Amino acid sequence: MNKDGFKLPYLGRSKFIELMKMGLEFERGRNIFYIRDLNRAEEIKDSLSEILNQEIAFPQTCLICGKEFLCLECKYYETCSSRDLPFHCVCKKCSTQSDLYKRYVKKTKDEQIRTDLKL
Repeated sequence: MNKDGFKLPYLGRSKFIELMKMGLEFERGRNIFYIRDLNRAEEIKDSLSEILNQEIAFPQTCLICGKEFLCLECKYYETCSSRDLPFHCVCKKCSTQSDLYKRYVKKTKDEQIRTDLKL
């Protein structure tokens, strides 16, 4: 499942309304759902897993290289208190680099500059 938009099978009216109340949004033109309220992402994930009868996972995006990966791939998966949230982390490859902090700071500054230019 992609945090920016995903498709779901027909769920019926009651399940649709339940998911909307939880913080999902439905974009009719593209027929996709997306998470409106990221604070409830864990609850939404659990509800979707129950409704669809399968484990749901949202991919993480590496803060350094931009690659998408699943939390299940991480050695800290079992002990992480924020898995699947807030949808950004550091991938296995980038986490082993010696200049990780320096690259993180540079990436954060670059993102802030891009955000400022959009305003």
